[in-house]
Amino acid sequence: MTEKIEDIEPKSEAGKPVHFTENKIVPLYPTPLFVGKLSDITLCDRLEKLILEKRDKKEGMFEAGNFVTSDQLHTLPDFEEMTQLILNETNQVLDFLKVKRDSHYVNGMWANVTDPNHRHPIHIHPNNLLSGILYIKTPEKCGGTAFPDPRPGARVFEPSYEEIFELNAGNYVHPAVKGLMLIWPSWVPHGVERGFNETKEDRITIAFNVQMVGTITTQTAKLELK
Repeated sequence: MTEKIEDIEPKSEAGKPVHFTENKIVPLYPTPLFVGKLSDITLCDRLEKLILEKRDKKEGMFEAGNFVTSDQLHTLPDFEEMTQLILNETNQVLDFLKVKRDSHYVNGMWANVTDPNHRHPIHIHPNNLLSGILYIKTPEKCGGTAFPDPRPGARVFEPSYEEIFELNAGNYVHPAVKGLMLIWPSWVPHGVERGFNETKEDRITIAFNVQMVGTITTQTAKLELK
């Protein structure tokens, strides 16, 4: 073919190249990650004290130097402030997502005290609607929370990118920062990246799950959640 590109380019009546006049990006099937920072960072200090007291009393599980509390912290009066924070923030998330419901509740809440470089494998939280984490203590260069691309086949062809950002990344890692809370749909795979801290300070987090109360009325897929 001998035509030049400009010769076969579609032309408007005015002889100018045709182009879009209304440009927009439609984010198909986005996976939301909600991020917020505490207005009162001292809550982290109060929670840290309570969590370390439980570790000292051995009220939980130990594995390879790491400590995990019971997943029923939300039932304890000492953690009522944290429980109410979760309920308030997840209520706003559910409103934003326009989820029909009668109410919602914390279905599990537990604390993790780990080596700052400890890596936790990718996993999900079954039988829940939302999950999240609050960073209580975050030593420098401790591991962040990783969210690998959950879409089947999305990385079958993966070009090189000039810059990696949220819309082209195959693995998004949110840094661990004291006082930040992350909330995401419970089906989303996530884990903890290995850190590079040299102090061996504790990395402390509180993780939680939330479930809804109400009737799902979808045809052939009805469900009563109480």
